[in-house]
Amino acid sequence: MNPSAAAPPELLATYRLQFHRGFTFADAEALVPYFARLGISHLYASPITMAVPGSTHGYDVADPTRINPELGGEDGFERLAAALATQGMGVLLDIVPNHMAASSHNPFWMGMLEFGPSSPDARLFDVNWTSGPLLLPVLGEPLQATLAAGALSLRADYDTGRIVVAYADRVFPLRPESVAGLLDAAAGMRPGWAEMASDFRALSAASSTSLHRAREALRSLDTTERAALEAVLAEADLAALLEAQHWRLAWWRTAAHDLNYRRFFNITDLAGVRVEDPEVFELVHRLPLDLLRRGLIHGLRIDHIDGLLDPGAYCERLRQAVGEGIPIFLEKILEPGETLRPWSVDGTTGYERLNDINGLFIDAQGYAALEDDLRARHLLIGTPASRLADAKRTVLETSLAAEVDVLVGLAREGLDADIHAGDITEAAIRQAVLALLTHCPVYRSYATFDAHDDEDEAVWDAIRTRIEAVEDPLTAAAGRLLVDRLKQPQRESDRLFRLRFQQLSGPTLAKGFEDTELYRTPVLLAVNEVGGSLDHPARNFEELHEISRQRAIDEARDLTPLATHDTKRGPGTRARLAALSFAPERWLDFLEAARPACEHLSAGNGHDAAPDALDRHLILQTLLSAWPITAERMATYLTKALREAKRHTSWERPNEAYERAGIDLASRLIETSEAAPFRADLERLLAALNPAARIVGLAQLVLQHTLPGTPDIYQGTELPDFSLVDPDNRRPVDWPSRSACLDGIGTPDPADAEHFALLRLLLAQRRRNRAFAHGDYRPLETGSSPWRWFGFERRHQGHVLRVIVPTRIPWRDALPATIALETAEMWDGDWNIAGPCSVEKGSQRLELPTSWPFIVAEKA
Repeated sequence: MNPSAAAPPELLATYRLQFHRGFTFADAEALVPYFARLGISHLYASPITMAVPGSTHGYDVADPTRINPELGGEDGFERLAAALATQGMGVLLDIVPNHMAASSHNPFWMGMLEFGPSSPDARLFDVNWTSGPLLLPVLGEPLQATLAAGALSLRADYDTGRIVVAYADRVFPLRPESVAGLLDAAAGMRPGWAEMASDFRALSAASSTSLHRAREALRSLDTTERAALEAVLAEADLAALLEAQHWRLAWWRTAAHDLNYRRFFNITDLAGVRVEDPEVFELVHRLPLDLLRRGLIHGLRIDHIDGLLDPGAYCERLRQAVGEGIPIFLEKILEPGETLRPWSVDGTTGYERLNDINGLFIDAQGYAALEDDLRARHLLIGTPASRLADAKRTVLETSLAAEVDVLVGLAREGLDADIHAGDITEAAIRQAVLALLTHCPVYRSYATFDAHDDEDEAVWDAIRTRIEAVEDPLTAAAGRLLVDRLKQPQRESDRLFRLRFQQLSGPTLAKGFEDTELYRTPVLLAVNEVGGSLDHPARNFEELHEISRQRAIDEARDLTPLATHDTKRGPGTRARLAALSFAPERWLDFLEAARPACEHLSAGNGHDAAPDALDRHLILQTLLSAWPITAERMATYLTKALREAKRHTSWERPNEAYERAGIDLASRLIETSEAAPFRADLERLLAALNPAARIVGLAQLVLQHTLPGTPDIYQGTELPDFSLVDPDNRRPVDWPSRSACLDGIGTPDPADAEHFALLRLLLAQRRRNRAFAHGDYRPLETGSSPWRWFGFERRHQGHVLRVIVPTRIPWRDALPATIALETAEMWDGDWNIAGPCSVEKGSQRLELPTSWPFIVAEKA
């Protein structure tokens, strides 16, 4: 079947798959019948382009114009697309326009290293060549020490026709003039080498004819000639050659202070791409646009839109390229109250909706009680805003210091008069730049080189207000000058400052909040999520009703996930923790009971260090949320969590003794006989918690599929998922157990069976009832109850959907068999109500079993 011959499938539900060499297109093809029977409309694929060999995620793109052969190549993808088309299904493809791998496996990167700024490949990458050679901070030690240790060598790469500097598994091509010089030195030894040297010298302009001739000459050397060349390379002055290249090798630690290319966050192996250049845009999008034209894919997910120089212009150009009707979803994190700019796209990948649904089940008073406990024990100080500012400043002064230096240089231009007048100082300028980034309330503003709007001004005004409230007078004065330059740029450096500021404010918030503060503040870890807010942990009914009403008016079809490859916890993990907020005193009693065991096991661990009280709190809450968990999984999680927190250890400066102490405590709690009483207490708490957590998890699943938008199911989460942050949430999926649930084979765990059955029911209803995907939105009045029922109705062309779920579930040793629910709406006999609910015709009263306290009712 030719996929392009079929009409594009309707977007009803997506299923995210993470492709890598351990899970290929062929593996996905074998699962297509399963996805079809489950009720999925679109397979949502992680990046499929050429990546660094062995990549587990595909975001380290090595060649955006080719499909990765490790995944099955073009033929494999065509077979997968054909199998999906046979079932009436489509593909939503994740693409990466912001960055590419700074790797020898990337032909464009290698071309730039070889030929420098004059190379056609150089226009792809966001490099400041005016500062000198391209800095490559890849060495494990300083350059001189690396040379002295003999860790660098010259090598002929006969496969590519290059001479390269080799270091570990990396290679760096010499510029053609350097190759010519080496060949000149040996020209008297071998006939024809002078001509080969001349060919390489002619490569300065990288002409295709001379390039092919020079490469072929090197490839075609016989064994004797290769031995002669290698002898020349062995005697070459390597230090002098390094000085002559378009690139400069450096110790990896210098990346925090001296870098002249834009990178993805603080990852030096991912280099920023200048997708604002039309030719670069064409190259990066050549493959996905071709797949769209051929009907092999049917929508796009855009990774890290906030990294681009001009996201609005990019979205407009992409819409023109793909045409109307093709879904475009942005990976864009919106802060509470922030809305997506009016770009030519179909919305976001849904972190804000994940947090809205999650927040509905967070008891604000319970959260406050847990926070008060940490404050009373002096484990938490300051406000969420002040703690976030501290975390952002930590990141800016360490891993993002090189980017800050560039911004300070741009800010410094044009302020000579103010400095000479004594109004501000050099130090104040730097502090003001740090303050602007620290106090930016959202990921970024969206001014262009020569224009901005009121929303941008509102962001900048908020920055100014915060700076004036908390910074010293000199920093505040310099900050006001810089905000004025954001609003009214007078010179080119002002405009460049504005653009670069916007590209850095996003990484600052991401690294400061998601990858620092969320690991420092374990009040209730359900709230510590990508796109979440520790200032705004809970959602009230009115808030979510208004958000949903507006989304229905806008006919929103963007994604609603409960988990992604980047979330900090799985849906089941968060549901347990949310339920904990209903009875905070039970958690506090458990903490008190666990303290002696933790102190005893920490004291007897054989380490000088011991995890502090805040990290013990993190360990215990993680054990509760993910139990049962192996010591190995916990060790992997804790290594990441402790380093991300940057309190006692970090990725840049690991404190292995402290990490071992934390891991050892967790392992002893999980495995040793000494900790058996602790585990008994933990399991008693879980036994009391799980009935409420189970209902929270199922209720969130109902809302994911019935609120306006498109449900997005992360791989494996058809069953209850108690994952932690990656790599834990990227473990292999047990596909046979999920297929068995679909086929009704065997005796699955009751929790697995009911979760799977509810998901399948919701997907089936979504296909037959148009109100699920297209209905309006009307809140339902559900009266007052300790269960705090949340309800709404949606209608579309005669199809009607009513949904009611509880958002507070009492912790009781024994719940009543049924619970009554009063609604303002009448219930007639035409309603088809899923599940064992009893309703009297013409009544406003329903009887729900507490084992299944949900209403998902429909009629046509």
